[in-house]
Amino acid sequence: MRRVNCDRYPCHFQDQDCTFCFCPFYPCLEERTGGHFKEEKWCCEKCTLIHQKNIANSVMDALINGEELAQIWKRVVKDL
Repeated sequence: MRRVNCDRYPCHFQDQDCTFCFCPFYPCLEERTGGHFKEEKWCCEKCTLIHQKNIANSVMDALINGEELAQIWKRVVKDL
């Protein structure tokens, strides 16, 4: 799903999946995603993980099926 009329689009890259405008894992504190601390706050500006279509679909399906965020996160980051 993509909302090209969003005033923040593209916040990461062209043709990103915007199912999650805000990451359900924030703050993940996982630097392998491209996230980092900036002025003592977690910054996600270089992370594109949740905007990748396959990741967004997988996370949404898992949430709909009642899975816990911690378990979903473990699956998402296992291949980073």
